[in-house]
Amino acid sequence: MEEMQKPREGTAEEERELFRQVWQRVTETGGGENPIEVLPAAVPERALAARDHGAELEHRCSELRAALGEALASASACGDLSRRLGNRPAGRRLRDMAAAARRRSRRLAVACFLLDGVWYLPQNAGETRRETTVMGGLRERYLAERRSEEGCRSAAARAEDGELAALWLDLAAESRENAQVLRRLLEEL
Repeated sequence: MEEMQKPREGTAEEERELFRQVWQRVTETGGGENPIEVLPAAVPERALAARDHGAELEHRCSELRAALGEALASASACGDLSRRLGNRPAGRRLRDMAAAARRRSRRLAVACFLLDGVWYLPQNAGETRRETTVMGGLRERYLAERRSEEGCRSAAARAEDGELAALWLDLAAESRENAQVLRRLLEEL
């Protein structure tokens, strides 16, 4: 009679050989598919735990930085439009929107800083805008706010962190409100 082998620590190859021997005894003929060969190799727990957090972090920060650039571009565009409209109610409302966009950019910069420890707040958006009419500029801002809302909602859906998802949803609601204000301004002018 064969001697029973006690479980012991060994290399993966030794464990495979031990399993093959046991499998042959269990199936008596050694036939049948060996499940160790059919199933994919088990992934060590360390490999599961050691996901590439650096890449995920960089992706989140790049989303935040892109939104920050959009917020700065929005502040600049709303500021330009408010100067063109002067001291009328529409001009004052656009000045308020420009200030809100600057606050939004600071919120995004803080969120990015909290994630990776790098303070990122460019002074200008770097975006070159073409000269357009006031109505055309309002239309462009409306469309940009709608795109921003959709982008924020999709970023919130991808966010694994609850606070980051809440920030994205808050920014999406703000973009929706801005789009509604711009639509009303277009209706009034």
